[in-house]
Amino acid sequence: MAGNYDPEKHHRRSIRLNTHDYSGGGMYFVTICAHRDWVGARGISPVLWQKIIEEEWLRTAQLRAQVHLDEFVVMPDHFHALVRLDRGEALGDVIGAFKAAVSRKFHRDGIHPARTIWHRNYYERIIRDAEELERTRIYIRMNPWKTPVDLPVVGGSVRAAGNPALWNFPRIGILCSRNIPAGVNCTPPVDDDAVYISGFHSPPEKEIFAALQARRARIIYCPAWPIAEASLMPFEGALKENRLLVVETAGADASLASARRRNEFVMRQADRLWIPHCTPGGMLDQLVASLGMQNKQVR
Repeated sequence: MAGNYDPEKHHRRSIRLNTHDYSGGGMYFVTICAHRDWVGARGISPVLWQKIIEEEWLRTAQLRAQVHLDEFVVMPDHFHALVRLDRGEALGDVIGAFKAAVSRKFHRDGIHPARTIWHRNYYERIIRDAEELERTRIYIRMNPWKTPVDLPVVGGSVRAAGNPALWNFPRIGILCSRNIPAGVNCTPPVDDDAVYISGFHSPPEKEIFAALQARRARIIYCPAWPIAEASLMPFEGALKENRLLVVETAGADASLASARRRNEFVMRQADRLWIPHCTPGGMLDQLVASLGMQNKQVR
């Protein structure tokens, strides 16, 4: 009937590949988006959201013998999953049934029964080889920690990823000049009640960072790159154990001016400073003097 025709709805372009047989089996990386206001202050609790999504996704494999699940993650407004299908199982049928099951669960239990949960479509990428599969697994595992949050700090706010609760611990700032004389002790102080904050940029700072990682210490890392461009894969263990917070400082690049701003940020945010070596007259020495940070230093 002409009265039921919706040009916006009926002319939507498919995002499936016309040349691919989606019932021919294979490994897929799938992303399903939910409406942004479904989870959070105006929607359901994140805990309930995650619980139901996980239950229904696991049930998908229980009900369909040709569906084999791999890595997946539930985010507040989207869901990522790797799924392998045997020949004869169509990806669209699997995703459609899963989305419908989630919607029925929420609506049957009376949780916002009149609201639409999912966006109409979904996105998929065909996984071609083992290398792409492993990269995608890492991407999925890192997804929860790469979502930036606004962190209130002295002088304003910054973007951060990881465990924001670490900001509430006493902070020991670590800074060290690039060229250190032989015999300087670069073993970081032990304080189980504190968190260590630094850009960990100079070679000695990088060695200190490795020592803190080996000690499984709590760390606030202020790197020389924006969070959006970060590869957090080397820090997967620390992130999973909630002992790492990555903070994006102003001008996060590798320039000398950015290094100065990053060191100033560390000094201002730290409750105490540990500087195993400060080259006289160097950038770090000048910064300590100009900011009057001598009284913050610990030996």
